[in-house]
Amino acid sequence: MNSENTSMFTDCLYKLRTRLRPKEKVVYAGGVHYPTLIVTNHQHPPVSASGAAWCWLDNRGVGPNGLSPEQCCDSKWGPLGMESCWDSHFTFDLCCKGDVSLGELPHFFVGPAYDINVANAVRQVGTFDLGQSYALQTLCRRGDTVLDIGANIGGFTVPLAERVGPSGEVHAFEPFRKVYQHLNANIALNGIANAYAYNFALGTEDKVVDAHVADLTTFNFPSAMRVLHQENEAEAAKMNVKYEKKKEKLTVRRLDGLEFSSRITLIKIDVEFMELDVVLGGLETIRRHRPVMWVENEKYFDSPSDTTFVDTMLKKADYKCQPIARLELLCLPADATEGDGGLPAGFHQVFRHLSGELSDLTLWKALSEVDPALTR
Repeated sequence: MNSENTSMFTDCLYKLRTRLRPKEKVVYAGGVHYPTLIVTNHQHPPVSASGAAWCWLDNRGVGPNGLSPEQCCDSKWGPLGMESCWDSHFTFDLCCKGDVSLGELPHFFVGPAYDINVANAVRQVGTFDLGQSYALQTLCRRGDTVLDIGANIGGFTVPLAERVGPSGEVHAFEPFRKVYQHLNANIALNGIANAYAYNFALGTEDKVVDAHVADLTTFNFPSAMRVLHQENEAEAAKMNVKYEKKKEKLTVRRLDGLEFSSRITLIKIDVEFMELDVVLGGLETIRRHRPVMWVENEKYFDSPSDTTFVDTMLKKADYKCQPIARLELLCLPADATEGDGGLPAGFHQVFRHLSGELSDLTLWKALSEVDPALTR
């Protein structure tokens, strides 16, 4: 533990995460009681923009290194800025143009091998839905507090925690025990220090229920599992959901019964038809914090449309909701204006990228349009 040895070890860790990181993405199969897939060195497509931030950090990755984008990226030095700032890893394209695919920090994930939905998507693209992940990140700033309600294995939790930084917080809620264990594993695998995971659902009252849980030993759709109002086994099977034989006790709590140390700026809800329960159990919190809310509400997109959720948000919380993507609603305080408690300035321009209207879908481009400081 002498200073020379510890310094050498720290320097080695830094280089393994940056200059010497493996370029190949590898998937391993493991698991004792059910099969799991472990993804190592996921770098493309980028999950976050953290890789570019390391251009300006020291060899521990924790403090400024004395370089700055204002100095290194200045075009007065030439088309590649001040070339003495760069090496084989930290380049002008990565650090000044934000091409994080060139230097993304490696990400790691583990999920149930037979999950044909969320874990499968995370294995392939590093998150559940790349467009939604980027969109959610545009709604956050460093230091923000975010709630990920229905976090599953953490496909959104990890990039949101990177986006808000060490001074921010992400509170992730996942009621199913085994899925919750994967959520914690993915938080730990990626060295995320600002995420808080909770093994309970959010609803209208505090209670414990006996409920079916997903069978992870066969092809399944665990993300379609409901905590309340569960279908019988035959009906669930029609939706590719297979239950374990034994039920488990699941905990439900009210959002209004929880305390948070700072203002909540964003709430993402994906809870399989329990979104109204979440809101009714959290009206005081929503009224007090007035966050932007991104909510999956399938019933609104039925034909004919069931507007119960939208109507309740307006009547009880004074929120207006609008479709923002397939099955997804974006809900804002009725009196919110762009850049003032509502959408950040430029969000609609960003969403032109995410919706496919513009072709250059990159996380750096999306974030730079709502956060100009990234492009200094």
